[in-house]
Amino acid sequence: MRKRLVLIRHGKSLYDDYVANDIERHLAGRGYHDVAETALWLKSNSIFPDAMVSSPAIRAYSTFLIVANHFSFQAEKVIVKDAIYEASDSALMYVINELPAIADTVFLFGHNPAFTSIVSKLTKQEFRHLPTSAVAIIDFDKMQWSDIDLHSGILTNTYCCHKSID
Repeated sequence: MRKRLVLIRHGKSLYDDYVANDIERHLAGRGYHDVAETALWLKSNSIFPDAMVSSPAIRAYSTFLIVANHFSFQAEKVIVKDAIYEASDSALMYVINELPAIADTVFLFGHNPAFTSIVSKLTKQEFRHLPTSAVAIIDFDKMQWSDIDLHSGILTNTYCCHKSID
């Protein structure tokens, strides 16, 4: 079976003055709405996860929880990876290469600029911006996550409920 990576950028977040650290920022009202729309789009296109992996940031984890609820995915089954938060391309590649072998389709919840950058690097396709709550789906003709490397994927679909994706 081929591997499918579904990158989901967190929903629109608040720029709260009261939070001490960026990692603690919450979703804005629009973020909750847009993420729910994203989850509905994934379901309507029959894109179902075998595993879900999230950044520990509150806005990314909240995005995971909304999507998980739409898929009846048990929250305790999420894999939280610190390396996704403020990730470099090499850190994201490490996370991808370490995804559960049994999972063919993985939903990965995280942030820009890393998600925009990794789409370009994995697909050899110029990709300018992954908006909040947006999805980029990359298919790989690989049997193992550990075999995935740069330029080995094909960007097969994107979705954003509130703006076009370049």
